[in-house]
Amino acid sequence: MASMKESARKNLEKMVKGAAREVVTSRPNAAVADKRAGASAAEPEEKVGAGGISKAAVQQLRGLIEKNGRTIQKVPLESIHLHENIRERYDDVGIKHLADSLDKDGLIQFPTLALKDQKSDPSGAAFICKNGHRRILAAKSLGWKTIECIVLPFASAKDELYHTIAANLREDVFYLDLASAYQQAARLGESDQTIAERSGVNPRTVGWYRRLTRMSPECQTLCRQHSDVFNATWAIKLARLGELPAAAILLKQMQSILARQQAFQQASQAEKVEKIVDKGAVKASRDQLKVIFTASTDESKFAWNLVDQLSQAGYLNPKVVDRLRRNFSQTPKTAAKAQAKSAV
Repeated sequence: MASMKESARKNLEKMVKGAAREVVTSRPNAAVADKRAGASAAEPEEKVGAGGISKAAVQQLRGLIEKNGRTIQKVPLESIHLHENIRERYDDVGIKHLADSLDKDGLIQFPTLALKDQKSDPSGAAFICKNGHRRILAAKSLGWKTIECIVLPFASAKDELYHTIAANLREDVFYLDLASAYQQAARLGESDQTIAERSGVNPRTVGWYRRLTRMSPECQTLCRQHSDVFNATWAIKLARLGELPAAAILLKQMQSILARQQAFQQASQAEKVEKIVDKGAVKASRDQLKVIFTASTDESKFAWNLVDQLSQAGYLNPKVVDRLRRNFSQTPKTAAKAQAKSAV
């Protein structure tokens, strides 16, 4: 009896033979994407383990890529490697929202993969995700087994890197991750001007971002832990000043900024509590004034006479007196009620 692993490989071989097709210039419409996404979740017979694909299937796939330049394949999620990405962390809430979108609207934009040599795999190759890591993670969270991807040939490591940079720029990547990607391109021999042209940014911006990679690990940790304080605006302002301060000095500066921010937040919280206490005091004062001004006693008459005198002498704004009368003057009904209450 064939093992499950062998059966899985045979299934993927059949899939590669039957599903390969040339990518058209226009993107499939939403209805087609919905159908494909639904098929990915509803075809358990195409399940393939993480062991990879057969050498024959890899050869056929490479032939298709060589012939067409690229190809769309329905790929088992378990066989896709996600380790090559400039983004170090993923937002769980963002992945959940993306999963909800996939569940509702289907897969609209395909992830892109590279087929790379990998000696550790029986097939000698592996699918490496270059764009769409979040979509793949979201699809996994939904229980999908396969996902349609574009398999692209990349001429060099530089082409792979620029493809990933362009994809992450559209997804609001954290600035330190982007800085690391620019630095990686520089290590591959690319100038700031070339990086800027291929990434669609200003060369000076590339230089500023690369300067941020010289932060110590401790400073970078603070940036990630307190991204609301040490945001991209703060980071670029720091980089534009020139070479970064020494690691110990910059760390001390950042700790000082963080301490001031925390003190400000604590003061704001205390002020909110104080305002709540003040509201209680205001209510108590209003209640007391109501008793004074609405009572049918000589004290009430004296109070209104005092208010009139203060207003005429210029100590009280006439608008304030009008407001007092609106709030506390007795209408005929309230006066009758007050008299009845006093009689009882």
